Amino acid sequence: MPSLAPVVALLALLAPALCAAEPPLPPPSATYAAFAPERSRELERPLRYRPDGADFVIENGREFFNRPLYGTNTAFRVDAGDRPEWSLYLPGRGGNLRLGIVDDDGSVRWLHDAARIVTRYRPGAMRHEIEDPALGDGAALVVDSIPCAESEGLVVRATSRGLARPVQLGWAYGGASGQRGKRDGDIGTERVPIGEYFQFSAENARDQAFTLSPDGSFSLAAPRATLRGVTLPPSRLAVVPAERWASPFALPAPDSAPASPILAGRVGLSDDAPAYLWIERASAEVAAPTAAALPSRFAAAEARRLRIQNQVTISTPDPFLDASVGALNIAADAVWDEKEGAVMHGAVAWRMKLLGWRGPYVNDALGWHDRARRHFTYWAGQQKPGEIPSELPPPEEETNLSRSRRALHAPGAMSFNHYDMNLVYIDALFRHLLWTGDLAYARQVWPVIERHLVWERRLFRREFGPEKLPLYEAYACIWASDDMQYHGGGVAYSSAYNHWHNLMAARLARLVGADPSPYEKEA
Repeated sequence: MPSLAPVVALLALLAPALCAAEPPLPPPSATYAAFAPERSRELERPLRYRPDGADFVIENGREFFNRPLYGTNTAFRVDAGDRPEWSLYLPGRGGNLRLGIVDDDGSVRWLHDAARIVTRYRPGAMRHEIEDPALGDGAALVVDSIPCAESEGLVVRATSRGLARPVQLGWAYGGASGQRGKRDGDIGTERVPIGEYFQFSAENARDQAFTLSPDGSFSLAAPRATLRGVTLPPSRLAVVPAERWASPFALPAPDSAPASPILAGRVGLSDDAPAYLWIERASAEVAAPTAAALPSRFAAAEARRLRIQNQVTISTPDPFLDASVGALNIAADAVWDEKEGAVMHGAVAWRMKLLGWRGPYVNDALGWHDRARRHFTYWAGQQKPGEIPSELPPPEEETNLSRSRRALHAPGAMSFNHYDMNLVYIDALFRHLLWTGDLAYARQVWPVIERHLVWERRLFRREFGPEKLPLYEAYACIWASDDMQYHGGGVAYSSAYNHWHNLMAARLARLVGADPSPYEKEA
């Protein structure tokens, strides 16, 4: 061990200077004091939402479109927000919807400008409780919005109380251009905030056409989809130019169809009769609802929402924790894609099938074991067959020698990108088998596990020290991967994965009639 004598001698020399009293700092000048920063404002993180049972509540919040309301396990969604306006996403813009109180002269007080708005995100739905002089003293309007239960759409219910005079509820809808965001409208990925990005613009209403029916229903022929809707009671409908988005009721409707149309409707409000509005993507598989069916369709959407919200519930002394679980259930359901039979990487951005990372764990944790099995079976079918080559291919010049895709995509691989996503897939698969005890399925996927362990060992096992003890390289295999360096060395977390996987493989080998000794030795 190096001697500490030189350090001690240096400290002895410096001690008088270190211990000498420093001269007092001069008082700040008036100029400096005027511009001195107020640090507390920079450090404060004000709590915007508070829990109330299962709801998250904010009063007079500022944000538009910051709360996705996920639909029926597809890429369709509705973006709601603190303020009552909605953006449908197909994916791609599916149009904006806004509500307001319309006076006899056609002027409108949009609900997002109301004097008092209490917004409740109840997982999977949104409730806006609105008070404003346009409704009258002591009157209130409650607007509930929920994704449809059987189709890609939105159902809205408006309920009034305390109305002392007739009030008309107006609404405007349009702008279904199908334009996609950089990451499908994820927060923080556009040049402007999402609350600004998803605002209506006349450009997004071009090359579209509304068709109105005598029963009060309507359809919109848009570039990427046909949308349809109906209201109860039937609305008085008018197709007007998109430039009148802010005031669509003030002037009569034009005689000819505008080049960029929007639809404006109005309906009378009554304390004893809610008003309903339904907008959905037209589908041959799902019949369009009639106006009379809207209350039952709304009830079905609410029943579906509650079923998902209550998939798992907890009761603790912490109201934030209790409320968060319902929101987690909704988000976990949102990353499942029923058509693909797989967990998506994200419910908004990156809505694509991606083998590894953390999404697949939610299915077993929340009791959706059938979904978990479908996900694992899909990816098991993607595993590359064949004999593993005896030598690793060298790094490739086209990647500046940073990787060897030929080595990574050898037999045993299941995901053909620049990550080791096998590792987390196998981890989730073992935990699925532990959750379910499904030995028949374990026998079915045992060859997948065997091929993976051979592939993982060949590519990422590194020996260290005179004892040749193994560690495993981390080749982009965990959540923080994109912000980490890779240099061929073994690390703790990928080694911990492989240690446990080999322990589990040995345990499973005995149950399926295979030899456990190679896996026990490696662990």
